[in-house]
Amino acid sequence: MASWVGVSPGNNESAGKKNSSKTTKGNKALKTMAVECVLGTSGQNNRINAHRKRITKRQGKKKGTIASAHLILTIAFNILKTGEPYQELGANYMKKEQKNKELKMIEYLKRKGYNISPSDQKTA
Repeated sequence: MASWVGVSPGNNESAGKKNSSKTTKGNKALKTMAVECVLGTSGQNNRINAHRKRITKRQGKKKGTIASAHLILTIAFNILKTGEPYQELGANYMKKEQKNKELKMIEYLKRKGYNISPSDQKTA
């Protein structure tokens, strides 16, 4: 669906070098609608706005907006596919996921026989 609308991420890589690429041509009306929805979430405390801000820090305003439009279309597709209502995960969803990854890694290392103590972990 994202490819049809024209907001799918490009993959322009050759000989180990990743080159910048433009978005694909797609349905202009749906692409405009998805971007307007992203811009409509600015100022709110939700997952889509947090996603846009996170991408914008690294890649710029326009790429952040298009990436969030892709997120909205992915969410819409999953709603249509499963028929379940949308559950807002919140702005700190990715922070929770990162924390869960760290905890899983610590548990994995303990199962492998490594001894992890609080003094071994970095303090911020």
